[in-house]
Amino acid sequence: MGIPGQALQNTHETLSQIIGKGIMELHRQGVDIQLGNLLAYLTGEQEKESDEARRFFIDLAIGLLSI
Repeated sequence: MGIPGQALQNTHETLSQIIGKGIMELHRQGVDIQLGNLLAYLTGEQEKESDEARRFFIDLAIGLLSI
């Protein structure tokens, strides 16, 4: 039993948007775009997020970047 192609594509796009937004925000703030800074930014965003689905995807992005 695999993951349906469209669900996988949607997950990929969502994670790409979350990570891309983090990188753009670091750049806007003049912060060095390094993995540790991106993880710190995403962790802060996750703590502020009230939408459970979005929190899940931010957590997934943090987990993938931490490997």
